[in-house]
Amino acid sequence: MITHRKKSPHKFKLTHVGPCLCFAVILFWTTLATLSIISPDLLNIDVNLPKTRIAPALDWRNPAGWMGYDAVGSSLLFQLAHGAGVSVVVGLATALGSLAIGVPLGALAGYAGGWSDLIITRAMDILLAFPPLVLPLLVAAFFGGGLATIVLALCIGGWIGSAKIIRSQLRTLKSADYVSAARALGASPARLMIAHLLPNTLAPVIVHATFSMAGAILAESGLSFLGLGLGDGHVSWGGLLNDGRAYLIESPHMIVFPSLAIFSLVFSLNYLGERLRIALDPRQVSARSNG
Repeated sequence: MITHRKKSPHKFKLTHVGPCLCFAVILFWTTLATLSIISPDLLNIDVNLPKTRIAPALDWRNPAGWMGYDAVGSSLLFQLAHGAGVSVVVGLATALGSLAIGVPLGALAGYAGGWSDLIITRAMDILLAFPPLVLPLLVAAFFGGGLATIVLALCIGGWIGSAKIIRSQLRTLKSADYVSAARALGASPARLMIAHLLPNTLAPVIVHATFSMAGAILAESGLSFLGLGLGDGHVSWGGLLNDGRAYLIESPHMIVFPSLAIFSLVFSLNYLGERLRIALDPRQVSARSNG
């Protein structure tokens, strides 16, 4: 009697390649950002005029030259590492700051309703009337450069997305049966919000925070490219793009590698955010379990 052994299901599918590559890209830039913050002397970006605008060279004995050198002889790889530190900090701070503003306002609008909902929604409508970069440009131009100013400028419009998500979720959840049961048992509004309502809104908020980080990194690069970034003494990917414009023909690596850095990190965050949205979607989870 011949028995056929069932093949074990593959643990790693082709569809996992994209998320793994994106996670590797994020880990790469996060590692370089951490090194630039913890040990900036290790990634030396001092002026070295004899190496001005030298093209990239894959010499394992000299990692500093893998992406070439800029107009003052500084390693472009090390400059991108310092720029990654700025981008990661701005992205995280903007995402957390936007959540800190948007979640309470969205919860107040969605749960309380009435005048609170009207005032908050009208404020969101007014801010949404401005193009995405106009408000950050105004704040940066008025208050000058600086990390706190850039984060504040990006948070002014960044909180709207999380507030709209929380508001729409709570308007639906506050009439659910389990909320009515908890209210009948004497739960206070604060307990209802903390123990029953907000935990059920975490999935879309986490997904939005991922997209918010990508948007903040892209916006900070745009502000730095326009000369309204962190200012002198700070390296930014947008600033590197601005510096390399004058040498686009003679030294294209000064434009190519900063562009690839911005694209790779922003694309990876957006792709992982989309995959996370699909994974946390109840309809997708139900379809996978039924299949």
